[in-house]
Amino acid sequence: MRILVVCGAGYVYGKEIVTINLMKDLRERGHEVMSLTSTWNDREFPTRLERLCIPYKRLPLGFISRRLSWSAVLMTLDQLRLLPVLWLGYKRLERKFKPDVVLHSNFHHVFLLWPLVNKSTSVFHVHDVLPQTTFHKYLLKFINLKVKLFLGTSRFVEESLMLGGVPKSKVAHVLSGINIENSNGYSAKESSSTDKTKRLGQPSIGIVGQIGEWKGHDDLIEALSILRNKGLPFVCRVYGTGDAEYISRLKRKIEDLGLTRHVRWEGFVKDRESMFENIDVCVMPSRVNEAFGMVAAEASWFGVPTVATHMGALSEIIKDGETGYLVGVTNVQQLAEKLQLLAESSALRERMGSAAKHYASDYLSSKRMVKEIESILLSVVRENQ
Repeated sequence: MRILVVCGAGYVYGKEIVTINLMKDLRERGHEVMSLTSTWNDREFPTRLERLCIPYKRLPLGFISRRLSWSAVLMTLDQLRLLPVLWLGYKRLERKFKPDVVLHSNFHHVFLLWPLVNKSTSVFHVHDVLPQTTFHKYLLKFINLKVKLFLGTSRFVEESLMLGGVPKSKVAHVLSGINIENSNGYSAKESSSTDKTKRLGQPSIGIVGQIGEWKGHDDLIEALSILRNKGLPFVCRVYGTGDAEYISRLKRKIEDLGLTRHVRWEGFVKDRESMFENIDVCVMPSRVNEAFGMVAAEASWFGVPTVATHMGALSEIIKDGETGYLVGVTNVQQLAEKLQLLAESSALRERMGSAAKHYASDYLSSKRMVKEIESILLSVVRENQ
């Protein structure tokens, strides 16, 4: 099977990581894989493809925006100017590679390539939860004209697509998975972490990923204030990067609440194993519906229980009361209560962490995801023969 994967990848986040692992594993299973990515990116995505020896083509694959900010308007004008280059390059790529199936990962790119998209071979791998607005419902109807199948990354995404008007017969889902092959044999109990806060019995709470208001950092800070007022010892590690203005506001809030000595800004860390070694409890207080929950899945694999909001697919990643806890969105008091339970009991952390690791091994692996997606793509190819 020849598979063309379209992924613009301006930056490498959860969707891009899942897509890279999918391409790598499909190729290892004997399929010929090629990627179409964008000239507008930070080069991290093509660099990772080169490292894996996955061939790719770069074309001006961006977006057309409805927003009226200068950056969005300039991007839209640039994209419109380069549409002929994109279309010509895509036609040449298809003619040369002759894909049996084309896997799209972003609705912007389906929209941009719409005149050239072959409905019989096109699968839209949906990594996002689209808002239930009139505009997005019309957008889904438009894309539906050119796509054979919508493949959600979770049951929640599948259900949201049907709510958006996509026919049930054209929707399926395969729960995304994480690539754990570099972590075989690792467990939290076997960790040789040299972190002093752990040796001193000071629980380490970690929040990982993009730093932004929608990720619930404000709610976490307020929950930490409750823990501090109760005299609970802890340290909170903030991993990731984000908008500088928002981070400055968060730091002022932390200072105002007297939490400065409790919070450590770790920045972006590539080495996931070393990062999760230094976390006793992962927290994901998202304010938006998550299409998957990469951080929660990674934490589970490394034997770290997670406290998260009951948003989107997070309930498919976290088994409430078994591998972690689910709390109400922006419910600071409930978030603090669950964090306190885990922070005060190493036995509870160990029990939940062990259950999380077993669950991740059974249900959240990239290998399981790839087998299920492979089966779906093969069925698409067979229908076209």
